Amino acid sequence: MKMRPATTAILLLASIGAVLFVAACRSAPPVATEGLSAAEIFQRAQDAAEKGDSLAAIRYYEAFKEKHPDDRERVSWASYEIAFLYHKVKKNDTALVLLDQLLAVYANEGDELPPAPRILAEKLKSRIEPKPPLKP
Repeated sequence: MKMRPATTAILLLASIGAVLFVAACRSAPPVATEGLSAAEIFQRAQDAAEKGDSLAAIRYYEAFKEKHPDDRERVSWASYEIAFLYHKVKKNDTALVLLDQLLAVYANEGDELPPAPRILAEKLKSRIEPKPPLKP
């Protein structure tokens, strides 16, 4: 059975598309944090964000939260920064979920946490939340 050139081209493009899709869905490798102090992990996250590597910054902030859950002040900041970075890479749905989670923590334990991440989270949320259409 002989294939027409158009069929061959379509199959080739579909195969390439499938490979690219699988590669894009693969999760990013974890960042190396072994032997780093809490301050060093947090600094690496900030450095990655400043260099424009939002995904590495997110991974560092997440690693910080996992390794140092008792550092509530910096966990609050890390949570805000992760949400902000998702907004920065245009994943506003994810950013809104994370902002809601952070604001829920503040609703329950706000007196024990620094106020700045809550204030920034509220401002960012109001900026990226879908606005209702204006009535005619």
